[in-house]
Amino acid sequence: MSQRLLVVNKGELLFKAVTRVVPVIPVVFWFVYGSASETRSQPSLLKLKLGKTESLREVSKPDVFESNSEGNIFRSEKYLDSGHQPEKPVGRETEIQRIAQAIKPVRHGKTPENLLVHGPAGIGKSTTVKHVFDKFEDETSGKAVFINSWKYNTRPSLLTELLIQFGYPAPRKGKPIDELLSKIKEWLDKNRGVAVAIDEFDQLEDPTEVIYDLSMVNQESQNSLGLVMVSNQPPQQVQLDPRSRSRLNCQTLQFQPYNASQLQEILEKRAEKAFQPGAVPDEVIEAIAQQVAENSGDCRTALKTLHKAGRKAEQEGETKISIENLKMT
Repeated sequence: MSQRLLVVNKGELLFKAVTRVVPVIPVVFWFVYGSASETRSQPSLLKLKLGKTESLREVSKPDVFESNSEGNIFRSEKYLDSGHQPEKPVGRETEIQRIAQAIKPVRHGKTPENLLVHGPAGIGKSTTVKHVFDKFEDETSGKAVFINSWKYNTRPSLLTELLIQFGYPAPRKGKPIDELLSKIKEWLDKNRGVAVAIDEFDQLEDPTEVIYDLSMVNQESQNSLGLVMVSNQPPQQVQLDPRSRSRLNCQTLQFQPYNASQLQEILEKRAEKAFQPGAVPDEVIEAIAQQVAENSGDCRTALKTLHKAGRKAEQEGETKISIENLKMT
């Protein structure tokens, strides 16, 4: 007798063969093999109970990043970053006027003053110089360039960045110093003048050569280049040889650390934008300002302390910062 060949999967074929011999097994065998494809494609769990199967509900897991167990006291944390540039620096009116006075002659094609701005870290030196330079470009036809020596700390890299900010195409790497200086002089001859700020001046690998280069270009050009150098070191510790010091003929402007009142005003302005209304009580700001003023007057430390306290309060599901949160930072 001829048999028809059926194409079946291995589970079904084995199931038919076994059930001819052992009729008691079908339920168990169907559970193991027949439902295998189902259990692979469905999230349900199957359990054998008294010869029957029943579905178990899958245990749902909470979303890690969508949990509402934390509070939400921040509006925008970027305002607590030390790199945020405020609309106007707090408590630096005198310093603003002094820096503006030094670079003001550039707008009239006259020789500006060279200025060394110095003082401890975190007291608003860079912020104040940036503010004055931004205003200078917005309110006059003069050119102002701000370069950070943490990023451009070698003689070639700083001169190259200066040319780029003048609008020249980026020179190829390894271009001779003389050629870079020639391009800077060319720009000065064609334009009225420029004020250049070198931030973190004490980070330069060869400050003497940079100052000498720019001083020579300034003397040989038809228009002037004024320098504002920003340093954490006092003038006597700035590494310049007598030749460069003489050519520079630099004036100094010392910044003092922030006092408690100034720090409090800074924190209030930042907290207003960074946190939800009512999230930062006055006593918290006052406590941070007083503590930091007594230790260093460093604005960055004050902002960091407030930021950490906010994070701690949020993690605990609170809607505002408490004095206790400060003790945990």
